[in-house]
Amino acid sequence: MKEGMSSVDIRYVVRELQWLIGSRVDKVYHDGDEIRVKLRTREGRADLILQAGKRFHLTSYVKEAPKRPSSFTMLLRKYLAGGFIDAIEQHSFDRIVKLRVGGYTLIGELFGKGNIVLVDPENRIVSALRYEEYSDRSIKPNAEYRFPPARENPLEVGFGRFLELMREDENLELVRALARKLNMGGLYAEEISIRAGFEKTVPVRELNDGDLGRVYEAMLRTFNDEPKPNIVFKDGSMHDVVPIELMVYEGLEKRYFKTFSEALDEYFGRITVEKAKQEQTRKLEAKKRALLMTLKKQAEMLKGFEEGAKANQEIGDLIYANYALVERLLEEFRKATETLGWEEFKRRIEGGRKSRNKVALMVKAIDPKEKAVTIELEGRGVRLYLTKSLGENAELYYEKAKKFRHKYEGALKAYEDTKRKLEEVEKLIEEELKKELKVKRIERRKRKWFEKFRWFVSSEGFLVLAGKDAGTNEILIKKHMAENDLYCHADVYGAPHVVIKGGRKAGEKTVFEACQFAVSMSRAWSQGLYSADAYWAYPEQVTKQAPSGEYMGKGAFMVYGKRNWMHGLPLELAVGIISYGGEEYVTCAPVSAMGAHTKRYIVIRPGRLKKGELVKKMRGILERWGYKVREEDLNAILPPGGGEIAELVGGS
Repeated sequence: MKEGMSSVDIRYVVRELQWLIGSRVDKVYHDGDEIRVKLRTREGRADLILQAGKRFHLTSYVKEAPKRPSSFTMLLRKYLAGGFIDAIEQHSFDRIVKLRVGGYTLIGELFGKGNIVLVDPENRIVSALRYEEYSDRSIKPNAEYRFPPARENPLEVGFGRFLELMREDENLELVRALARKLNMGGLYAEEISIRAGFEKTVPVRELNDGDLGRVYEAMLRTFNDEPKPNIVFKDGSMHDVVPIELMVYEGLEKRYFKTFSEALDEYFGRITVEKAKQEQTRKLEAKKRALLMTLKKQAEMLKGFEEGAKANQEIGDLIYANYALVERLLEEFRKATETLGWEEFKRRIEGGRKSRNKVALMVKAIDPKEKAVTIELEGRGVRLYLTKSLGENAELYYEKAKKFRHKYEGALKAYEDTKRKLEEVEKLIEEELKKELKVKRIERRKRKWFEKFRWFVSSEGFLVLAGKDAGTNEILIKKHMAENDLYCHADVYGAPHVVIKGGRKAGEKTVFEACQFAVSMSRAWSQGLYSADAYWAYPEQVTKQAPSGEYMGKGAFMVYGKRNWMHGLPLELAVGIISYGGEEYVTCAPVSAMGAHTKRYIVIRPGRLKKGELVKKMRGILERWGYKVREEDLNAILPPGGGEIAELVGGS
């Protein structure tokens, strides 16, 4: 199974990602050996992942950001956040990518264990994922960044140089010669051999210059082949991800993708999710295994204590059951040892065994030191102390049985405690598996054209659009305002342009809502005003033509003719989830408009709560109502400045 990207993979994905040039770096995240760059592109949000020694592509699998950013994270944010991507390149044909943002370059080394290095405009190292010292270069602060020694680039090598390289060691097999001499993996060396029509194991010495010419042409065709990204499966499991159709994988199951970045993301993303699942339960599973081992040992101890108590109880009972016999034996053994001594007693017993004496045959062991004799009684070994009476001997066994029972009770308590802990761990594992993974996949739908603007649907069903900045104001009026629309604007400097699509057919309610939207989305909100004035006009009254001697900047327009004023419009909006065009959207609209499309919404007004805090509160409320909304989506629809929650309608 593939673990990292090849030089060929990097070549294709770098070419594919050129559309990201000009994108703004919003934020940078660092976790382990991964860097995730959150971008604002012309298509919306995009997340670019760079993993040392592994991969580089856009991703929809996003890890939960560490609660405390690392020093490397903070440094990357300092130099990259807010900047724009100027270049995305592959160094030569090596497994090295370069992401240039302003004067700084983020270099990803995707070979070996890899590294991620930030260099300044003078090519000096600002910081790195890890600092290393090599024989030919150093990765340390302020050192000049040097690439690893250059290797042959198969895309730049001429045919003459190609022949020279291949003839350097003619005993090599074709596949080995290609892989070693021309900086390509074994997979592509094998693919080129197949495309050229030769066995991969054929020695180079058996190929003439014409044959090698076919190999050279096959190499160039392969590395410039039309992209056809796919994941290759073997026995139902992912085996490889490649940017082109490979003959070497002919006959195997494949899944195709529109872009190579999507294929890489699905391949490595699935691996990441699987690892995250394993990581989530790994410690708990280890604890479970330890508890199971403890439980097994405790069960064995319980069995031993139970058997010990039972055995000693039975021997005590056995002594009393054979009272006369045991009493007689104790008396005889005492007299014999006192008269003969223990050594002679032992000799007499041994002699008695030979002559098959019944009493001697009952004796199994003699312990002069403890003055004890062990006899066999009904198949059980019974140790009798000659210094003690029959009752005292029996009591010794009863006492042992009692101790075993105490131990059993203690062990049973410990066993039950371990069992309870095991049940708790198993429950935690079950709950952990149900939890949202630390790696989640961001499902991105294609953004509709109107989502470039602030927008809402009026209570009468008309689409109302407002510019977000000078650029979108310009686009809204020039590109999206038609003759059957209506134009609205607040009497506030820098207020957004507002357009009611099909507004000539709209009623007074829609016009009122659009004008209220215009004042609420203006600076009046951040200034904490409770009301402001706005007006509406016809599209033909709005023009870029400035009065003589004046200049209309980007996003600025003149309105000539009659303005239809609305005074004292309240600054008040509602946030909720509405269904529009068959899809659900989180939107911000005048209260009356929101109420016409959903029963649950949050009413907001200008206030002292910072925008970030307001967003967090609203996100929590929406989640309680069953809606999963990202903070960035809420940020994008809200008016400028802070606010406060005035009312919750339809929920709590």
